[in-house]
Amino acid sequence: MDAAAAESRAPKARPRHRRAEIAENASELFSARGFHAVRMEDIAEASNITARALYRHYQNKQALLSHVVLQDQQRLMETFADLAKQSSEPRGLDASLTAFTEAALDSRRLSLLWQREARHLDPDNYRLVRRQARSMAKQVEALVVNSERDDFDDAVADIRSWAVVSIMTGTGLYESTLSRQRLAQDLIAAGKRVINAPVAEGMSVGAEVDRTSSSRREQLIYAAASAFRNKGFAGVSIDDIGGQLGIVGPALYRYFDNKAEILVATMNRLDEWLALEMSRAMRLPCPDEAVIVQLVHGYIRIALEATDLLAVSLTERLYLPGPVVERFDRVQADYISEWQRWMSVARPELPDTRASTLVRAAKTIIDDCVRIPHLRQYKQFPAELTCAALATLGLDSL
Repeated sequence: MDAAAAESRAPKARPRHRRAEIAENASELFSARGFHAVRMEDIAEASNITARALYRHYQNKQALLSHVVLQDQQRLMETFADLAKQSSEPRGLDASLTAFTEAALDSRRLSLLWQREARHLDPDNYRLVRRQARSMAKQVEALVVNSERDDFDDAVADIRSWAVVSIMTGTGLYESTLSRQRLAQDLIAAGKRVINAPVAEGMSVGAEVDRTSSSRREQLIYAAASAFRNKGFAGVSIDDIGGQLGIVGPALYRYFDNKAEILVATMNRLDEWLALEMSRAMRLPCPDEAVIVQLVHGYIRIALEATDLLAVSLTERLYLPGPVVERFDRVQADYISEWQRWMSVARPELPDTRASTLVRAAKTIIDDCVRIPHLRQYKQFPAELTCAALATLGLDSL
């Protein structure tokens, strides 16, 4: 037997980092396709192993998702633990934000997987991930916000801390063409502006009145948005949606042919409202450089009033019918481009690539914070959210 034949028959050593490689491939696939659309066979193929070999490392797809999310969270938790060991004076704001930002960029898919796929975790791991997310915000509050500002009350410190968390961890929710170094510098600078911005005043929101439309179609859209947000598109049937309103059988199909059509209607509704607010912002009698401020106000108004619609647009896009995905992506890209246009008017010194990243970071703060229930209980929340978004953009006018 020659040496080549002997080598081909020898058992191949298992790579030392096979488990980590599998987790990385799973994370990439979950991010690109969504949890439901990925099979264990897909992960095995991406990892160049058999499905049988994959099950030796992970019991099932849910276990893989848990590992990926918890591993990324752990990286951030360890960063905070290291910072906590240092005294506040040598640590400093810049060093703290830099450490946090670098760890977050190493865990870039965390926000996307947490926000879109967390409902697929088993109950124990879901509670653990939620608890650690709250712990991260508290660590930011203790180590970064409160060490820099002693004039914040508990509510303001809490809101600003979650805004900083969103800035640093939200990069997986949007694309940026900036280099990692430039991106980190701009995120750190944005975080410092949020922390150092004056306490916001005014712009409180009054109590809502619970009135509903008598239109069955409208009722179905909002019932669907709530259901999709809570259980995901795949976890709800069209009969479940109709059943909430006592609409069953043929009566339901007078309004929508199928569940996908309801999803399209919910996302259309949000886009229509955003288009109206954008038009309103550009018609207001204000200087051109203030249009971006009005766009922020309008977006926050929609985000607070139609949070279910917003949440669905952020988490359920993968379930849109193929032919309409490109249309929705184009509409959303046009909306962001309008923000970038007026951001460039307000801050002409910024290159387009940097303005684009700050616009997406500010929008992500709003998207994230309006979906955190306890923040909305603070009477200062609308004003503070506006302040954080504008500070991220490098603007200070409310």
